[in-house]
Amino acid sequence: MQQKEFSSLPPRPKLHASAQEASPWYSVGPGIWEYSLNSSEFSSATFTAITHDYIEEVIVLEGGLRDLTLQQEWGPGAYAYRLPGMNHGPYKASKDGCLEFVRCVSVTRGKIKDREKNN
Repeated sequence: MQQKEFSSLPPRPKLHASAQEASPWYSVGPGIWEYSLNSSEFSSATFTAITHDYIEEVIVLEGGLRDLTLQQEWGPGAYAYRLPGMNHGPYKASKDGCLEFVRCVSVTRGKIKDREKNN
């Protein structure tokens, strides 16, 4: 993990930008861009359901998306709290794409270890 401090986000990528054009943002599905604030582990665009070994919190800031596994849609203000091992995705973005705030929390030896509380 690297230290990050900023007063505004890096420029948001265009809806159909390539991964190289979008950097430091990364794609988790067509038209869906994320910027990681506290993790060096990135999801990648996928067309199958995914799971991971950390807790993930997501807030949709702009646009929207549909989870094709859960058959649910979310728009601005929607919040998700995903425990390790939870199946979710793949996603389809709304026609305007989707901008999300994503927070990842590591899980250690059966206990939740919040990186922000361990300063």
